[in-house]
Amino acid sequence: MPDEFVWNGLRLAYFDHSYNHTALNSRRVEIPVVRWFIHQCRPKSRVLEVGNVLAHYGVAHWPVVDLHERGAINADVMRWKPGKPVDLLVSISTIEHIGFGRYAGPKPVKASSVLARFKNFLAPGGEAVVTAPTRYNPELDAELKSGALGADRIWFMRMVGNREWAECTMDEALAMSPRACSGRWGGGMMVILFQR
Repeated sequence: MPDEFVWNGLRLAYFDHSYNHTALNSRRVEIPVVRWFIHQCRPKSRVLEVGNVLAHYGVAHWPVVDLHERGAINADVMRWKPGKPVDLLVSISTIEHIGFGRYAGPKPVKASSVLARFKNFLAPGGEAVVTAPTRYNPELDAELKSGALGADRIWFMRMVGNREWAECTMDEALAMSPRACSGRWGGGMMVILFQR
């Protein structure tokens, strides 16, 4: 089994960790992609994470906004905003939960509204990198298909073999069973990029 995958012309090492069984789900590729963006930051860049994920796999040297997790800024990202604009916003498999399922509030929240809010957190020249599984949140998938997300770029990946991932088309990612990863979420996924 290969130790690396190709994303956007780059060879990145798969990320395998016992916490949340990353070898069996989309975290295996999401974390290396997001870490690549973090490593591209200049020193003293302001980074913000929405959804507490990366701290479970190492030290996060930036503020994290998460509705419930201990150690994070416990706030609703649709009401909260950073004190200063950020150079990089990262969010791993979080957007599909905002305003959906057990996190649904009295008023529906569209993924495009959440992403627009993330973009407004950015400083000039800043980027937001957001990952999400396909076929988990039907409203997110519908906005994706209609082009309503407003992203500058979207990459798609899917599971292609025994824990292997490859870039694919939107249709291929959307065709994947959401439980393709040994019964866990993550048969297809997207990496959404916004630039300011």
